[in-house]
Amino acid sequence: MDELWRQINANRIAADTLRLIRIASPTGDTREMADAYESMLAEAGCTIERYEFIPDNPTLVASFGDDRSGSGKTIIFNGHMDVVPLEHEPARVEEGIIHGRGACDMKGSLACIVEVLRVLQESGTQLSGKLIIIANSLHESPGGRGEDLAALVERVNLRADAAVVMEGARYDCTVAQLGSATFEIEIRREGEPTHQLYTAPGTPHPITVAAEVVRRLNEMNLVLEQDYIEDTGYASYFVGSLHSGQFYNQHPNRAEIVGVRRYNPQVSFDEVERELRGVLAEIAEQYRVNIELDLRKVRDGYRIDKNDPAVSALLEAVRKVRNIELPLVGKKVVVDACFFVNGLGIPTVCHGPDQSSSHGDKEFADLLDLKQTAQVYMQFIHEYMSQ
Repeated sequence: MDELWRQINANRIAADTLRLIRIASPTGDTREMADAYESMLAEAGCTIERYEFIPDNPTLVASFGDDRSGSGKTIIFNGHMDVVPLEHEPARVEEGIIHGRGACDMKGSLACIVEVLRVLQESGTQLSGKLIIIANSLHESPGGRGEDLAALVERVNLRADAAVVMEGARYDCTVAQLGSATFEIEIRREGEPTHQLYTAPGTPHPITVAAEVVRRLNEMNLVLEQDYIEDTGYASYFVGSLHSGQFYNQHPNRAEIVGVRRYNPQVSFDEVERELRGVLAEIAEQYRVNIELDLRKVRDGYRIDKNDPAVSALLEAVRKVRNIELPLVGKKVVVDACFFVNGLGIPTVCHGPDQSSSHGDKEFADLLDLKQTAQVYMQFIHEYMSQ
């Protein structure tokens, strides 16, 4: 199996990727996409369980290989079927580049693992273990926050020795990730909006209060910047939007702040929420306003052992296929590895095609990159099961 990666067929990856891209699958309804991908997995020799923990958002769990002895290793490959709800020009291949929504995020990766299974099936390779392919539907926030994967981990007895999330790490090996949560802060005073000149003295001004909230968040960032998180950087508060008022001389009665909190893998979401609620309560009391907080977890952070066999297997596979050395890094970007690491105790690495165009107006994937991604998956299976 050591040279089986050379049998990966780029044309078949391109055809499968285009087929999947042409199926609309915005977060919230991936039924048609799941139907097509389930058919692909079945044709490649998988037995498939289909769950629908959240209506209209199937989760596929496909098994390949028959480890009857139970002594072999099991590897999970995971990818999401949903895409961001942004319009895109029609799917096409042009000069070795596949264009279309989901090309790199991440229907191309889903096509890559199907090609790996197809080559294994056609070659008659008998694995010394088993592969599990999990395709989930609720990844892209704010519409999805991994709810279906969370339900899968809680309700289905899944066991594996290692997992690969098929995105988020083309040029490095992820060993840690920060937790992420979005926040919406609403500041409201009593009464209706009023003319500036007919507003009673001492009436709280939501814009002033919002400015104090931002000041306090920046102050908290200075504290967070004193605590370097190994491989990753620093936790933070980030304000992406602040809105209040509708007219130049109208005294508003509300303000809204929206942003993201990124936190240390060793810190729980509950701790993050208590901290922020405490600060907002102080400000609300000081300015005599009501402040509501809607803090929603996107993903928890995680960390894996840098010396885990899954890490060494990925490094060796990439070294052989791509002829590059991957640095070990921590990430702030969100992937679904936390569900396998935290929820199931499975060491999880990430690898996929270049995602620099994901969520952009023009999303694309280099076909050679996709071919090499599939080759890395094939070689990873060999390296890990041979250890």
